[in-house]
Amino acid sequence: MNIFIEHSQFLKNEADILLKHVQGKSPAEQDKAVSRFHQLGSFSLLSSSDQSAIDAIQHKHALTVIAVENGYESWADLKQALEVAASSPLAEIDEQFYPKSFTTYWNIWFAKYSQAKKVLDEGKGYLLPYKHQFFICEEHFVDSIGIPHTLPEWKLIGHDWIHPKNVKAWLRLNDIFVRAMKVRSKED
Repeated sequence: MNIFIEHSQFLKNEADILLKHVQGKSPAEQDKAVSRFHQLGSFSLLSSSDQSAIDAIQHKHALTVIAVENGYESWADLKQALEVAASSPLAEIDEQFYPKSFTTYWNIWFAKYSQAKKVLDEGKGYLLPYKHQFFICEEHFVDSIGIPHTLPEWKLIGHDWIHPKNVKAWLRLNDIFVRAMKVRSKED
């Protein structure tokens, strides 16, 4: 499956969860969700105690919050950026992130994303895909494949290539890696 189209669906699900939390019964979850809506001008004064304002929040508003958190002004802009990226050489994950000549690096491998994400959250590293698997590598590995670990985009995406925290930063890293792959293919 196309990683960018898949991530678009993931973000829609995140908007569903955000909407449930803002309208939910758990005060802690609701307060956290309400604070996320403060990013939108029309909800900058939103309060958990204003039930009529909470009831007025719609799915489209949650999608806009997700878009803003990912570096875009609207859900339409975010969706369009992911649709354009869907034609990237990195859209269909195969062996792009683990070239055959890079087997000398020590990495931690996982069959499931949830397991890899848990380990990433507990420590440090960079979470990358390989076919239908996932691996966590060190900064030297990402440097060697052409995506320097010193780029600020890594921090913005939470070092997670699969479900990044910021789509705009992820797409910039995608472009950098595509250029690095082209250079590497010319050298081979």
